[in-house]
Amino acid sequence: MIYIFHGDNQFESRTAFNNLLEKYINTDLLKLDGKGIDPEIINNFLQSSSLFNDKKVMAISNLFSAPKAALDKLPKILNQLDNHDILVWQDKKLNPTQLKTFPQAKVEVFQLDNKLFACLNSVKPQNLKSFIPLYEDVLKQGIYDLFLYLLKNNLRKQLVSYTRFDKINLKRSYLQLIELDYQNKSGQLSTPKELALQRIIINLIK
Repeated sequence: MIYIFHGDNQFESRTAFNNLLEKYINTDLLKLDGKGIDPEIINNFLQSSSLFNDKKVMAISNLFSAPKAALDKLPKILNQLDNHDILVWQDKKLNPTQLKTFPQAKVEVFQLDNKLFACLNSVKPQNLKSFIPLYEDVLKQGIYDLFLYLLKNNLRKQLVSYTRFDKINLKRSYLQLIELDYQNKSGQLSTPKELALQRIIINLIK
């Protein structure tokens, strides 16, 4: 069986992917990343003797980001594995053409809430007036952890690509988010986490 987890909501899709993966006990497990995937490795894994039983499991992150040469070969291999399970996690929403690659797969899509998405998009220079009410809406929905996770990913991507922010300020804010998350989880945070996060973002975008 092939299970596909995808969508803009990386936090929830990855959580669902990991939760299913944890259920596989006493199985031969192969974890792969799409960007470095090699069909030869998969073939060797499938043809090797099992340490436990006939059940084998592959967990593939970002399968659809694999090089085209590898991606062209994989569907023929994976679609024939009736007695093995393949778990696929993709860090974005897949299009219908990509999903048709595995017609028998069980697919779960995880979408971002519109207000959450709008709040993430409002984190840009000189946009304080728009950000504040959207951030308050996010807090009312009780999705602080999800917002922080997505915001960290967003700033990290901007650090290695295009950004409208000053790179020095952006890096400082990103490191502050990491420290905030650590202090909150370790019980060292002296101010409410929601207020601490708001201050970091305000200092970045004002």
